[in-house]
Amino acid sequence: MTVLDKIRNFLSDTEDISIGYNEINFVDPDNLDEEQIGYSIDTNGNSLVTGNDDDWQEEWLVIASDQLGDPIIIDLSSPNLPVLSAAHGEGSWQPVVVSDSLHKLKTIISILNDISKGRTKPVDLEKNPISDKERQNALKKIEE
Repeated sequence: MTVLDKIRNFLSDTEDISIGYNEINFVDPDNLDEEQIGYSIDTNGNSLVTGNDDDWQEEWLVIASDQLGDPIIIDLSSPNLPVLSAAHGEGSWQPVVVSDSLHKLKTIISILNDISKGRTKPVDLEKNPISDKERQNALKKIEE
């Protein structure tokens, strides 16, 4: 199985996440190439990869975005496939690590799905806020 097959399988098995005021929308695996427009390529298919440190890197692949349009990125340069995120529209890309691997991201998504039950919309979150204990437990599980 190729790396792209692994990523497509992951995307096929992963649902979007919504917690109150934010959400993560995963790319349709059949549209993976099109979803790179504006990141690694422009609308004409020209590369936006320059080789500069603060620009988009050739080994990055967008697999999702949050409500603000910030991409969730797989770093294809590592066999573990670390997952990154970076603020969109800042003039440069300064990614932060979200997960050490694509495999671990699946666990994080499961934890977030559990804590989002009954809290997918802002009004739901206001009626049923995440308690400090729930937040701490979720963060502890994610750190593990």
